[in-house]
Amino acid sequence: MSEYTLREICDADLPDLLILEEKTQKAPWSEEAFRRCRIAEYPGWVLEKDEKILGFVMISLSVNECHLLNLCVDPAYQGKKLGQKLLVTALKWAKQKGAYIVYLEVRRSNFKAIKLYLKMHFSEIGVRKNYYPKEDGGEDALVLARDISVDELEDI
Repeated sequence: MSEYTLREICDADLPDLLILEEKTQKAPWSEEAFRRCRIAEYPGWVLEKDEKILGFVMISLSVNECHLLNLCVDPAYQGKKLGQKLLVTALKWAKQKGAYIVYLEVRRSNFKAIKLYLKMHFSEIGVRKNYYPKEDGGEDALVLARDISVDELEDI
């Protein structure tokens, strides 16, 4: 991982984040969605290599709960544990800020993401019907959670 730089998201990253969203998401976030997250001061981090953003993560924190809002890695760099590195960074930060549990939603069809979350000890706790937009209606989201208060978070 030493060849990658991890840093906090800044407003100047927005164009690159939008490009990554378009490359990776079936229903990408809009520029307005990113701007609202920045206005709300939701924490986030990017991983870069040679000043190119390869992935990012954004979370929200409310009292003792963290919500993983978005985790995205450039398809050309998937399979290199970058998503795991971003996720561990966000979970460690949330734990330091007093969170004890992390929630997220993931498309039922996003097998790569589900595999990562299960590897990182998330458990399915529910389903949100038709949560994600899709051409023929909607796609269910699996709701996953992880208690981060009881164990150490793996370093990458």
